[in-house]
Amino acid sequence: MNTTFNRALIASSLAVASFSIEAAGFREVEVPDAGYKSLTVGLWYPSDQAPPDTANTQFGLPVALDAPISAPNGGLILISHGFGGWYAGHADTAAALADAGFIVAAPSHSGNTWSDMSSGIDQWAVDRPRHISRVIDHLLADSELTSHIDPNNIGFYGFSAGGYTGLGLVGGVPDINNAVQFCQKQPSEFVCKNGMIDALYEADMQNLPDSAWGADGRISAAVLSAPGLAFAYTEKSLSSVTADVQLWSGELDDSVPTQSNAALLAQRLPKAPETHWIENASHFAFMVVACREAFKLDDPIEYEMVCGDPEGFDRIAFHTDMHENMIRFYEASFKSFK
Repeated sequence: MNTTFNRALIASSLAVASFSIEAAGFREVEVPDAGYKSLTVGLWYPSDQAPPDTANTQFGLPVALDAPISAPNGGLILISHGFGGWYAGHADTAAALADAGFIVAAPSHSGNTWSDMSSGIDQWAVDRPRHISRVIDHLLADSELTSHIDPNNIGFYGFSAGGYTGLGLVGGVPDINNAVQFCQKQPSEFVCKNGMIDALYEADMQNLPDSAWGADGRISAAVLSAPGLAFAYTEKSLSSVTADVQLWSGELDDSVPTQSNAALLAQRLPKAPETHWIENASHFAFMVVACREAFKLDDPIEYEMVCGDPEGFDRIAFHTDMHENMIRFYEASFKSFK
């Protein structure tokens, strides 16, 4: 299915008050990662406790802090942020999924967050999928959480570099030689002109075994928005992907252009994905919680890049539509869903 979001709506402000978050519980969890830095994970889940009237988190949304878990549906969704992001970069999406009954876990990818950019691409490219698997291991071993999670119902949501992360988790293997050839033909592609593909090649990543890219067969449904490095994958290197996939991309995205990334994936995945190409949406249209007044005052130029939208595009209305479609997709994909 290919849908286009183009509603004639008056653009609403990106204010916390615009969200309707009904009793999403939240807690922060530290997940050990043997031999590496521990992972800080945001955990959202359904709760009977109503959130406060005002924001009580560092990501600017009201939640029921450390509340008991109530009435989960058995599904677990992992969220992977974009390059240099953090666990709460998609907090509105996490809260919407929690409101629908899912337990949602989002790690800050050590070495590739806003506060820790110590890893080069050759490192974070393999660390990111491993982080997600490590979080799944931890949650399934947790005495409180394991009774709320059906191991057959594990899904994923990733944005940008998080979309790349999801491709590895569902069995995709980037063809670095193919990526090099692509960049020679299209040097203006963002990751090409910034030297990321050259860095992967110079690190000899093209000779890694397929197993190094992080496939995790426990993930049966993946939603990928603006999936980074997607042009690197071929039909052969995607042939092991069996998970259901839903793709999202903004048609105004000049960082991860639709036609050279998500659209190529749609053609090359062995099982046709559900596709959503969003008219008038830029790369950062998949993020809203960052777009607060403090950010605007602190760095108006960066704010405009991340939060600016064309006239007539309502980012919050778009997120409402996207969340509804994500929830429907996960519910349809999961086995024995409650």
